[in-house]
Amino acid sequence: MSDLLSLGASGVRAYQTALDIVGENIANANVPGYARRNAVVTENPSAGGGFPLVRQTAAGSGVNVSGVARAYDAFLTGDARTASGDYARAQTRQYWLSEIQSFLNTDTQGLSGRLTSFYNAAQDIATDPTSLSARDAFLSAAGEVAAQFRGLAQSFDATRAGIKQDVDQTVDRINDLTSALSTLNGTIRRTAGGTSASASLEDERDRLLNELSSLTKIDVTTRADGTVDVRLDNSNGPMLLDQMGPKLLGAQEANGKIRLTLDPFGNSGTIPVPGSGVLAGLSDAYTQNSNSTAAIDTLAQQFVTSVNAAHRQGVDLNGVGGGDLFAASSLAATPSRTNTGQATLDMQVTDESLVFAGGYELWYDGGTSQWTLSRTDGSATVTGSGTLDLDGIHLELGGAPKGGDWFQIEGVSGAAGMRVLIENGAEVAAAAPWAADISAGNQGTGTVSVRSNPAAATIPAPVPTSFTVRMGAGSTYEIIDTADTGVPPTVLASGAYVPGAWIPVNGFDVQLSGTIAEGDSFVVAPTAAGMADNANMLRMVDTRLGNPGFEGRFSREVTRVATNLNDTKALASATLAVRDKALEARDAASGVNLDEEAADLIRFQQAYQASAKIIAAAREIFQTILDIR
Repeated sequence: MSDLLSLGASGVRAYQTALDIVGENIANANVPGYARRNAVVTENPSAGGGFPLVRQTAAGSGVNVSGVARAYDAFLTGDARTASGDYARAQTRQYWLSEIQSFLNTDTQGLSGRLTSFYNAAQDIATDPTSLSARDAFLSAAGEVAAQFRGLAQSFDATRAGIKQDVDQTVDRINDLTSALSTLNGTIRRTAGGTSASASLEDERDRLLNELSSLTKIDVTTRADGTVDVRLDNSNGPMLLDQMGPKLLGAQEANGKIRLTLDPFGNSGTIPVPGSGVLAGLSDAYTQNSNSTAAIDTLAQQFVTSVNAAHRQGVDLNGVGGGDLFAASSLAATPSRTNTGQATLDMQVTDESLVFAGGYELWYDGGTSQWTLSRTDGSATVTGSGTLDLDGIHLELGGAPKGGDWFQIEGVSGAAGMRVLIENGAEVAAAAPWAADISAGNQGTGTVSVRSNPAAATIPAPVPTSFTVRMGAGSTYEIIDTADTGVPPTVLASGAYVPGAWIPVNGFDVQLSGTIAEGDSFVVAPTAAGMADNANMLRMVDTRLGNPGFEGRFSREVTRVATNLNDTKALASATLAVRDKALEARDAASGVNLDEEAADLIRFQQAYQASAKIIAAAREIFQTILDIR
């Protein structure tokens, strides 16, 4: 009779536990990371313990719940982690490439449009070389080109800082996750396996691993006790977490790329970023941003070099030789992140030759309301309140600074340092430095052309200010001083006439072409002030040409970024589909199916009721025996 009661009681206890587990599954059906639990109901052995004189009390006494099984498929879980990491990489890269493309526009307000406006303004001067309004418009267009280059440099720099900030935050989160996993490893080791408590801990472990795999590619080894070891990238990668604890991860910038370090405070060296996860997407975007920055800097340098070379070959309206139109380097003031005031700073370089190469520091003393500007090595310092002058640098200071506000002033080059050096339109060197005229008495039909050539130095000192090229007997030419009235004049240089060949003189070359008769002459003299000559401006317009030209080179970089972005969008769409399928397969194996839980609920309820009826039957039998008189 007691065995019958024990049989029923064991069933009631076992199926009550099973019902509790079903209830737990139903309650957590929509909780992310929750894996289905199953009650392991086993039959108590019906045989004795192997000792004739020892009775096995559990024998023949029904069933019991020997443990709680957690639904888990290691392969499907690992596949889901990989797919999630691939999608996270593509999604992150897509976001930052979209940011880069947003300021690489090619409309009239972008760099391509500004370059077009610059060359159109140059063409306007070539049409009317003495027009001051055309010259002023040209300088305005030049300033817009420089401002656009600087704006792009600032946008790239802001993007770089944003990506690096996300990298640092991602690395910090990875370190938090590995630290939490290490703590969880210790808790799992101390918790009995096959229990609801251990299943909950393993759920939390997998949740942390899933988040970690979305941040960077990992390889997970699960030990028999449920604890995990984690490596970066693959099974041969560096250890990120073992049974001794986590390794601290760090990130740094090197040669336009993001590199990782394990144990940043030791001597672990750098390692490449693994190939999936948010960190990989950030690394891809950082590399693209660095490449585009370098491309724009190169474009700026080539543009400045080309235009300056042309401008230096001409003379302005005052008859003065042209200098550089653009500078490709400047000074920039970077405020400290700890600044709390609203200071304004206007900086001008009055003499570049005096600027200290090591840079400067500027800080504000709230107690004295004074600014201090000093070289970074402390070798020179000035203090003042409104304006400061040091080493060819003039600062106008205003706004509402706060004590402790600080700025770093250092040289910048490339696109970031581009600026226009000329402020007066009359100083635009539109004319060629030399002009050539055909003498009225020439018998032939020959023509003459002149080009600048600073290396040409045929005539010994003293060099005349004006030259006459005269054809001699036997197809030869002679170069004489135009002011030489001697008979015959002194021949400064001579040679055989080759039609179309360039003849080096002093600071320029002369080209004679066509049919030239003996005695024909051509006068070459410096371009006079106010001369309506456009030869040098046409030379500057020619710098636009190329294969491709400057606008085309910029458009090519924009196209490169756009192509990369479109490829990334396609990849993101594909990896999203793969991720969803992988998660669906994982959840099918470990997720809660409410229909199955409903069936189990009915099954365990019926088993529970059957066990209760056994107890009721035993009670009736026992009561019947007691009622026998």
